[in-house]
Amino acid sequence: MSILKGRTYEFESGKLNNYLHLVDIKQFNRVRVFSCFIAEFDEDTIILDCGTSFEINRLLRYMKKNNISLSSVRYIIPTHHHFDHIGGLWKLYSKIKEENPDVRILCSLKFKERIDNFKCEPHFFHAKKTFGGLIGEIRKIDDNAFKILNSSEYYESISNKNIIESFRSIDNIVHLSIIETPGHAPDHACPMFFIDDQLDFIYFGCAMGLKHHKDKMVTLPSCSAPNFNYNEYMKSVEILKELSPLSAGFSHAGVVLGMENVREIMEEHTILMKEFREMIINYYNQIPETRYVFDNIFPWMESKTDVSEGYADNEIVRKLSLSVVFGMMVDLGYREI
Repeated sequence: MSILKGRTYEFESGKLNNYLHLVDIKQFNRVRVFSCFIAEFDEDTIILDCGTSFEINRLLRYMKKNNISLSSVRYIIPTHHHFDHIGGLWKLYSKIKEENPDVRILCSLKFKERIDNFKCEPHFFHAKKTFGGLIGEIRKIDDNAFKILNSSEYYESISNKNIIESFRSIDNIVHLSIIETPGHAPDHACPMFFIDDQLDFIYFGCAMGLKHHKDKMVTLPSCSAPNFNYNEYMKSVEILKELSPLSAGFSHAGVVLGMENVREIMEEHTILMKEFREMIINYYNQIPETRYVFDNIFPWMESKTDVSEGYADNEIVRKLSLSVVFGMMVDLGYREI
């Protein structure tokens, strides 16, 4: 069941092992911006995140091309309520429901409440200001679409994994668990798959930063306003560092392969977040203007991504970078929402 032995990381869409697919949904019409994952078991399928309404058809085409039946989808599991992760959830759910009325969105009550009230939720308002029409169409989802998990059902420790459900994949039983990881957003959670007692795969979502460089083991901050809380985020990072996954997926983007490589990227991200916060403080103390802080930090951030490679502009990279700079400034009390 090992994932692509000898590889450090992978970004291209495809099957990673007996049950796991990485899907680059080409968000904002760019590669290596967003990855969701599909766990395809003998009788059931689980989809982790789905992107905006613009990308749902790409996800569905990947499933059709790889003979993954919509009728087999048991759960859609969102990491958190941000538009780039679940803006198209209503659309994906409605498409799958046509083939399987029993499909459910597996999530916390915190997540559902934010989706139910998306018209009033601050994240969607500010995302619209920053990204405009790129956020796609968002609609309310019927209450009966959700299976709500209580906090006691989430992963607590190695001795108490709180397995939600188990699935067969060829000769293995794969156990699903979810760990709460607030900080990037209050409802953020990371799905995990165990085989025996080994954590085979964890989907970090945005709980361990962004990875947009195909050649370097480096991350970027994931601290967009208005939900980001630095102290909660760093607590979640430390909890995740107690785990020993064989592989780890990033929503932005791809997957890091191998336990030692995952440990390396987690340590790198811990240092990066502290460095980023100190840079924000130092530049703000020089000149307390958002533009000044951003202009000085952007070259440092740009060196950690090559996602704009091959494109005529780096507008998306700048928008993403500005959102995380502003998010940290809000957390520091330098700006208000």
